[in-house]
Amino acid sequence: MQFFIIVSFVMANAMALDRPLFIFKQPIFDTQDECNQYVSVMHQRIYTQASASYNFKLKPEAIFCLPTQKVKEIFEYNYEEEPKQNI
Repeated sequence: MQFFIIVSFVMANAMALDRPLFIFKQPIFDTQDECNQYVSVMHQRIYTQASASYNFKLKPEAIFCLPTQKVKEIFEYNYEEEPKQNI
């Protein structure tokens, strides 16, 4: 299993369910522990690179190390296809 670094961003609207994300294509890690160790050392650089991708208009919130399957699920998620509920 491979692990990727994902950065989530703070949303101005606290009620927003979908948060902007930045997914690093490189480096890729063989274990979550390797990913976590890398993040603990490189977190500042990771936040800067992710922020730059949004022209520094969004504030990074958190860094996650996610396995390949979870990253695929994020990309395949489509809120339009979920059933609507009457609230």
